[in-house]
Amino acid sequence: MIKTIFDLLNSKKLTISVAESITGGALSNQLMSLAGSSSFFKGSVVTYSDESKIEILKIEKEKIRKHSAVSQQISALMASNVKNLFKSDIGFSTTGNAGPGLNDEKSKLGELYISFYYEGETNTKFFKLDSDRESNINKAVRVSLDFILQNLNE
Repeated sequence: MIKTIFDLLNSKKLTISVAESITGGALSNQLMSLAGSSSFFKGSVVTYSDESKIEILKIEKEKIRKHSAVSQQISALMASNVKNLFKSDIGFSTTGNAGPGLNDEKSKLGELYISFYYEGETNTKFFKLDSDRESNINKAVRVSLDFILQNLNE
């Protein structure tokens, strides 16, 4: 799948950047795993804490407080803001709660939001994860790669 994403991004002459929370850098690791990925991969940030989402991605503290860091709204902002941060064509984000505990009163265990931002449009998808922490993170990476591929094929 990585090779297909690699080929599509290169053939379309598109670049991508990633803001990761739940995946903690694992998605970026996959995207840059093939030699030559610097032709499309502009960079990534792991914005695991609310503070890093505020400081690095410039997401308003009030929006995180209102919606939760694990929400459709924050996922969409993460994707658009990382695109702007790295000046890439595409911004992608992952935010969720892999467990076993909760970080706030609004998010629920096993929630995952991923967002693909391109040409002013955001496509966000929700998943419910239901396994242990490591499996949830691995699944988040897999569904993210699938979602990137799906959006590139549209």
